[in-house]
Amino acid sequence: MMYHMKKIIPHDEVIELPKCMYHVKNPNENLNTSEIDINISDQVIKVLKAPNIKMTELEHRQDVLLKKLDVLYERIKTISSICTFSDKQASTKAGVQSIPTPDEVVLNINPDSLPWYLNVFLKDSSIVANISWHIHSSVPNEKVPKIKAFVKNLKNASDATKINLRLIFKSVSADPELKLSTLAVPIVGNVNILRYLSLVYPSVLPYDYNDYNMDGLLDLCYLLEKTTDKNKEPIILKLFTQSKDWICKGRFSIVDIAAYNVIKQIKNRPKSVPQDWFNKCEKLCLMMQIK
Repeated sequence: MMYHMKKIIPHDEVIELPKCMYHVKNPNENLNTSEIDINISDQVIKVLKAPNIKMTELEHRQDVLLKKLDVLYERIKTISSICTFSDKQASTKAGVQSIPTPDEVVLNINPDSLPWYLNVFLKDSSIVANISWHIHSSVPNEKVPKIKAFVKNLKNASDATKINLRLIFKSVSADPELKLSTLAVPIVGNVNILRYLSLVYPSVLPYDYNDYNMDGLLDLCYLLEKTTDKNKEPIILKLFTQSKDWICKGRFSIVDIAAYNVIKQIKNRPKSVPQDWFNKCEKLCLMMQIK
């Protein structure tokens, strides 16, 4: 026989709820039978079949984007077909004709880097230029005779001409600058000036801007101009590696004049420069015909 225990919590008594609290509805009351009998798989199927608004919007945006990409692809195909030319010479001529001939040109020149190539263009009968020149106060007096000898060699027209060429010699910048009224910024560097003049006057100096080998050799000429005299020898050897009579593919071109203009400025000319090639370039720049 065990001891009789006193009830701690009486379950039989009626609990009186206080009237000062909120009444909570019983969640098990008033449930539909369909909601009670539904199982987990039915719930998953119901969720999957429900329309997803965000996914629908995303699919719609994707369709619109794909349509735009199709239109863009067709435009690119059209542009590429227009830009593709079977004949490179025809494209070169078309590009040259789009560059107008300037009426007035200002060329800022450093006395240590004279543009010996000017006579190549001035000696052409179709180019008649009225040349005026000035010496800036920054130029030392000992360099004035060199400037006067250079200007004296240029072909000048005294009559009324179409082109006014102003040469300003100053020792401010090492690179020459070609200034045009049609350009907001000047063309800097002898090689780039030669490129521009060759495009404006394609019959004077052969230059095919679609020829990557020719442009690569012009870049070497630009590098040669920027390199000190002690380090010019390797670049000169690279320039004349495949040359016969002329540097680029055995034919006279803009590369020969660009290379000559740099080598002409070197005080002690390297022995790797072919003498015959140098003489022919010098005769051309001194208004004499090539033999």
